[in-house]
Amino acid sequence: MAVYVTQIISSRCCLFLKAASLCCAMAILPSLSAQDPVVDRIHAVDLSPGKKASVVVSGKQLTGAMSLWTPVGTLKPKEGTDLTKDQPVTLEGDIRADAVPGIYPARMVTNHGCSEAAWIVVDDLPAVAIAAEADDRKSGQLLALPCCISGQINPVVSKFFRVALTTGQSVSLDVFARRLGSDLDPLLRVIGPNGTEVAYSDDLPGAEGDTQLQFTAMTDGEYRIEVRDIRYSGGARHLFHLRLGKFPAGSSASPRVAQTGHKVALIAATGEVLTECSPQPLADVASAITPVVFKTADSDTSVFGTVLVTNDATQPEVEPNDTREQAMAVAPESQVLTGTLQGKGDVDWFKITATEATPLLVMTRTREMNSPTDVQLELFSADGGKMVENDDAGPRDAEISAQLPAAGDFFLKVSEIAGRGGSEWTYALDIFKGRKAVRISAAADRINVPRGGSATMALTVRRIQYDGPLKIEAVGLPAAVTMMPLMIGAKQSTVPVVLTASDAAATASDADWGPVSFKVSSPDGTSIPASELQLAPPPPKKTDAEIFRSARLRNDLFAAIAPAAQFAFTVDPANVTVTQGMAVTVVVKSTRAAEWTMPIDIALAVPADQLPAGITIAGGSMAAGELTVTITAAADAAVGPFTVFLQGKAKKDNVEPVHPVPPLVVEVKTP
Repeated sequence: MAVYVTQIISSRCCLFLKAASLCCAMAILPSLSAQDPVVDRIHAVDLSPGKKASVVVSGKQLTGAMSLWTPVGTLKPKEGTDLTKDQPVTLEGDIRADAVPGIYPARMVTNHGCSEAAWIVVDDLPAVAIAAEADDRKSGQLLALPCCISGQINPVVSKFFRVALTTGQSVSLDVFARRLGSDLDPLLRVIGPNGTEVAYSDDLPGAEGDTQLQFTAMTDGEYRIEVRDIRYSGGARHLFHLRLGKFPAGSSASPRVAQTGHKVALIAATGEVLTECSPQPLADVASAITPVVFKTADSDTSVFGTVLVTNDATQPEVEPNDTREQAMAVAPESQVLTGTLQGKGDVDWFKITATEATPLLVMTRTREMNSPTDVQLELFSADGGKMVENDDAGPRDAEISAQLPAAGDFFLKVSEIAGRGGSEWTYALDIFKGRKAVRISAAADRINVPRGGSATMALTVRRIQYDGPLKIEAVGLPAAVTMMPLMIGAKQSTVPVVLTASDAAATASDADWGPVSFKVSSPDGTSIPASELQLAPPPPKKTDAEIFRSARLRNDLFAAIAPAAQFAFTVDPANVTVTQGMAVTVVVKSTRAAEWTMPIDIALAVPADQLPAGITIAGGSMAAGELTVTITAAADAAVGPFTVFLQGKAKKDNVEPVHPVPPLVVEVKTP
């Protein structure tokens, strides 16, 4: 089972943070250095369970390479590799024997930090190295089935492969490109022995623009397979992974959100259930991305995909529920509804019963789980009046929020905005009927922490029917990195998570990097269900408008050590108590690079209105090595603990870095 499904907080994609809550956004987003490694392409050989894999990583800023981390094995630079040059790096290592075939994140880690996630395929098919013949339209590279092969498409040029088949032999093709973050928009084409087109496929619904096809040989002979970009584009980021063999041509996993211990089916385009599998169970996890594999008795390899496995109680849609009179009753304990809009114009109805006045929030999961469905939600009262409707909630899928005014039956209508339907048009609905929950979004998928200093990233907290204080703790941090537990006040929506690598003299090692997860709870011990972290890496720059950015669920926040920053801070003491009507002081101290002797402005890293009521904090200009900061509590200041987030900013020439001060915990007490 994949390592990353054991995180306390799982992840899903949320494309944007609320700008209004980030008045200091530039200051509290992760600072991405020009030295951070950038991965353009990973070319792999024998990336299979139980095998010794070899990969070549191409990109930029790859000097000082230390490892390629994946959840199923860590690869190290090949012996003799010159790591002082910025050039492609060859790495080797073992893939875990129990690794489930599928798509996994991979991180290039150097002594300057870690890269954004790239994506790899761990495959159980025999791997074939791509050869020069694949560029020859007339011949093509001859392949023996079953197999998988990876490559890159250049502008205008296609890749060509040949397979020898006998009459009646069935072959399935599946190309992974967009699902790997590739810029390639793939097209598959098969030409028969007589030169005529046998099969053609562009987009497969729910595969992010990737495609697959299945065909049967009508005569003996060689069949030629063409892989190209639909726009005839190409380049270093136009990579693909092609699977060929006899395996079920399933178009969708259903449900895409599954309860622990329940089965997931592979569905054909006709709606037929081809086969089923049981995702592996989770422990102490709200929900996590899990690779799944499907295999039939007559196939020579597996089909693999990804589902979200949750411990929340799920309830599948049961037909017929096409009219309000046929509405399926939602069980009181159900927290997730799953369904499929089975044909054009299909509509699903659900009956939600309230025993008293209660708030209701319904959130849709479709596009983030690779479903093509664009859901519209409508909520009706018992007398047929429409209470609320929604198509899209900003960058997220549809959601509705309403106050159910009294006990009674209410009716939820689910439809596709364009009237589309079929086996691929699945959906899942999170139902919060008076149920407390917290969701957190982060504006990046990695944080590089300067050695001897601190780094920060903004978290936006979404509270669902809960306004109380929260405690946020890091779990499973790399050994060289620490994070003080954070206390955030009631209704606070923005918090800068600060990670610190205090040992400035440490030698670079494997202790410098690893996956990061968080635990969220209430300080008083009140039960809050495990939260989800919604990763939102920034979109490509305008100059990189053609770069593809997947919108699928993410589960791969990562931390690594970077070289020392221009300046770093400590705070003394790190925990203080202040009485209502009084003030307390702390000292912020700096460590600076030799040329950074100018004053450093110390100020709040979050809006002042994020502080508890009655609290004021005075920063200032740090002319020398330290600055005294005063924290004042009014006579009616809110009692209890909270965390203060400060930052320092200085300017030298055209450079104006901002670095965080380690968090300060303040306890307000009565006289």
